[in-house]
Amino acid sequence: MKIFAHRGLSGFYPENTMLAFKKCLDLDIYGIELDVQKSKDNHLVVIHDEKVDRTFNGSGYVKDMTLDELKSLNSSFKNYEENIDCKVPTLREVLLLFKPTNFIINIEIKNNKIKYKNIEEDVVNLVKELNMEKRVLISSFRMKTLKKLKKICPKIKRAYLLSEKFYKYRLKSLIFSRVTKNKSYSINPNYTIVDNKFIKKCHNRDMKVLCYRVNNIEDYKKLLKIKADGIFTDFPNIMSDDIFK
Repeated sequence: MKIFAHRGLSGFYPENTMLAFKKCLDLDIYGIELDVQKSKDNHLVVIHDEKVDRTFNGSGYVKDMTLDELKSLNSSFKNYEENIDCKVPTLREVLLLFKPTNFIINIEIKNNKIKYKNIEEDVVNLVKELNMEKRVLISSFRMKTLKKLKKICPKIKRAYLLSEKFYKYRLKSLIFSRVTKNKSYSINPNYTIVDNKFIKKCHNRDMKVLCYRVNNIEDYKKLLKIKADGIFTDFPNIMSDDIFK
């Protein structure tokens, strides 16, 4: 099963920081996952929330801060407040860190709440500049974003993020038909909605199933048994097939 470090080694270090990503370099895993938004001065920055309040010692929206202002913030994670590797990183910094490796980087475009102008083009242009098209999987909760990515650069793999709430209240057949039409590489669902039937539907459409956010070994074992293709976890150093040995 493919193991992705969710926001880096975030079970032990401040999420989406260079420290959390550097701690993954020596792990025997498939890849890492991160979230991308845009600063006020149009830089691609790696941070999950639309506001900095939860993870840093500041307040306000990412979109309203320049890169310098974001970089001036310290982590709110205890004992890491002064760590220089626990600042808001740019997407370029993270990609350059992993470029010499074999890691696959899952870039989640965070534009389901704030519609960042041209964020799809900016991400693709950076990936192409670094010649990392084959090393990247770009995911989004927005089908419009996946359609745009397909048009801009069809050879970069795309993944459709699927929440439990959305799956429950929307037409399931419509979801599968749209993702299939988009020729997405994978569906990345909340693990709680995944069962044998879900896996078979995806595999019959030549799509992988990469489940988020799996932090419990029993859930990992269940997903492995029904042949899910991968997981995103905060504890990639713990979740592995070795737990069966």
